[in-house]
Order: sequence, then structure tokens, then C-alpha cells
Amino acid sequence: MDACIAMIDARDEGEEVSDQELVRIVPGPDFPTGASIMGMSNIKQLYTTGNGGIVVRAVTHVETGGDGRKSGKTAIVVTELPYQVNKAGLLEKIATLVNDKKLEGISDLRDESDRDGIRVVIELKRDAVPAVVQ
Repeated sequence: MDACIAMIDARDEGEEVSDQELVRIVPGPDFPTGASIMGMSNIKQLYTTGNGGIVVRAVTHVETGGDGRKSGKTAIVVTELPYQVNKAGLLEKIATLVNDKKLEGISDLRDESDRDGIRVVIELKRDAVPAVVQ
């Protein structure tokens, strides 16, 4: 809304809103499912040329022990998925990669989502490094 107001005000004054000003007002799209946008250069290209793509990544955090896990166990917890990513399809793809030994370090995969939000738990083997699996 702020961008529309800025463009109308600039037009009334016979000016234009610069691309840099537009990026400052609207730093990127707001997807309904959340997730994180990776890098601003693609957004700037999208604003200046009208073409381009935006790389979006799930929001995750690492939990160690607790929550019913054996002490010392680590899990990567996904709390937001990119727009139009099917959770069931994602879980199936991860399971296939683990079974085909293309993705190592995962001991368990669970969907603990409820009406309060998404929670996909990727439990790691004891010797797995979360930053590598992520």
C-alpha cells in the first residue's frame, strides 16, 4: 500500500519513484506461508526489469535433546515452508533421498504439525552435523 501511495504522490508532483526507493518501501513479496527470501539481488532485478525469480527457503531451527528425544539427539525443525510447497510431497522426497542413501545423517522424520502451525522434525543421527544436513 505504501508503494502505491508513493507512486501516486510522485505522479501528482510530476516525478517518478526510483527503483531503489521502491525496494526500500517494499523490500520483497510477502508470501502467505512465510519462509525466507534468499538474496536481494534477484528482487532488485525483478523490480528493475520485470523479469526474474526469487529463491525461497524454509525456516528451520536446531533443537538438541528435550521434547521426548534422547539426550544428545539433535533435530532440525521446519516451522515455515515456501509458498506452494506441499508438505506431504516434501516429506516423501526426503524419505526417498534417505532410503536411496543420497541424504545421510537422518535417523527419523516426523510431521508434528497441528492447528497451531507447521512442525516437521528431522531427527539426526548422533554423529551428524546439523549445518551439513540443513
